[in-house]
Amino acid sequence: MKKIIFVTRQMVMGGIEKALISMLETIPKDEFDITILVMANGGELVDDLPDYVKVKCLFGDEQSTRERVINDFKKGKFAAAFKTGYYSLLARKAKTVFEQEFYHSKMLPKGKERYDMAIAFHTPASFPVVYVIDNIIANKKVAWIHSDVTQYERELQPYKEYYSKFDKVFCVSKYAMDKFTDMYPDLKKRTAVFYNIIDCIKMDKLSMEKGFEDRFNGTKILTVGRLTSQKGQDLIPSILKLLTLAGFKIRWYCIGEGEGRAELENLIKKNQLEEHLILLGNLNNPYPYMKQCDIYVQPSRHEGYCITLAEARAFNKPIITTDFVGAREQIIDGETGIIVDFDNRQIFEQISLLLKNTSFKQQLQCNLKQNDLSNKTNVENLLKVLKQ
Repeated sequence: MKKIIFVTRQMVMGGIEKALISMLETIPKDEFDITILVMANGGELVDDLPDYVKVKCLFGDEQSTRERVINDFKKGKFAAAFKTGYYSLLARKAKTVFEQEFYHSKMLPKGKERYDMAIAFHTPASFPVVYVIDNIIANKKVAWIHSDVTQYERELQPYKEYYSKFDKVFCVSKYAMDKFTDMYPDLKKRTAVFYNIIDCIKMDKLSMEKGFEDRFNGTKILTVGRLTSQKGQDLIPSILKLLTLAGFKIRWYCIGEGEGRAELENLIKKNQLEEHLILLGNLNNPYPYMKQCDIYVQPSRHEGYCITLAEARAFNKPIITTDFVGAREQIIDGETGIIVDFDNRQIFEQISLLLKNTSFKQQLQCNLKQNDLSNKTNVENLLKVLKQ
């Protein structure tokens, strides 16, 4: 049985983590021994991991570095305690994210177990990239690019040496791959596209559970994603204000949590939209809402592949999305959805169009039904790396 290890941050609610779970469920469990190394325990999605996957925390069960140092001293592990304290201090004084991740990696012992494949599965400028190269023994090493690297151009410069040591780099969209190879042209032959896997059968089953409970009988618009600047929910209040002034009976729901909640709540209050913009928070199962909504809107500033957009496509929803990285690889503008600039007026106009033109809305949905969205055969491309 071949052994694969993934390194990621934490199993919180997010597209990267959901994509990881879907891929794990596709890898033949009888042929592979799979381990997930996380930087922190817990997270909303940890219980969604397949039960045959081993989960280990890189930094142990201690709640802080101080607690870990004390525990090491109590166990007589004086060298380990000194190493943890020393590199933790250097990490705190680090001037860049790369330096911080480098010292965090140095805090940890190098692994003694050999794996057939080790995978750094997170954002491009992050700890897993460093840890997989410096601390894990593996026959093959793979990195995953989930986002537009141009958003991390400055931070990524020190990571070039690390990426050159990976046997394969997978990017979640062709556009993301093109941007990555523009930055690292010498890695072009080792780079390929790997579209995120989604389990349409599982999603359909989960969508049968209870969704909207407010009995609102107008148009329901849905957006799913972390409440952050990246996801663009701060644009929604101004769009919704225009829609209500135009006389549309409409309610917009947001699923997700994040540091942008306070700003969004202020904008809701400022525009008197308390009855029109509903923040549902984190939900482990957003699929009943996707199935029941009338329009799905993805207003992101930037993305990699955007798994929530793929999920909305699976439910054949009329979709409006901003023109971020990978959007045009999921949506054919005017045929399977509508692509707009990151602009409140454009989004308002296209929502208005869908509300007024029922036949166009139905045609978008009909066209989506013709697409195969699962991408499950992609896992074969990953497993081929083991044979190279």
